[in-house]
Amino acid sequence: MGMFDYYQPHSALACPMCGKPLGEWQGKDGPCGLFVWKQGVPAPIDQIVDADVCLESEALAKVRLPTSFLIYTHCCSTKYAVEAPCTAPDNTWSSIELVTTTNATRRKEETRAAFKERLKWLSTAAV
Repeated sequence: MGMFDYYQPHSALACPMCGKPLGEWQGKDGPCGLFVWKQGVPAPIDQIVDADVCLESEALAKVRLPTSFLIYTHCCSTKYAVEAPCTAPDNTWSSIELVTTTNATRRKEETRAAFKERLKWLSTAAV
């Protein structure tokens, strides 16, 4: 299992496919220390690890996000995750936007055919 962080957006976002509220956001572009990030808060609000390996509060307060990062969660598709690019221009998470056919970009490890298939899936969004 790889390391990741947890993310809590300000407001609930709905699955673009089925409309259900989304939760349990994760991401691998941040520090990946099992930190819990809350939108609008500069430092992690928690670290989901055993107490003996958790950063002390002073060290935790210094951890920051990169200026842009991608988070994801799963809902009604077993093949694709719901993704949301986020920004933290001053290292404080400030924006989030669901990936749609309009803003989707091809991942470096993704073939053209796989990207087209993902775009086709995104185009079936009900919401």
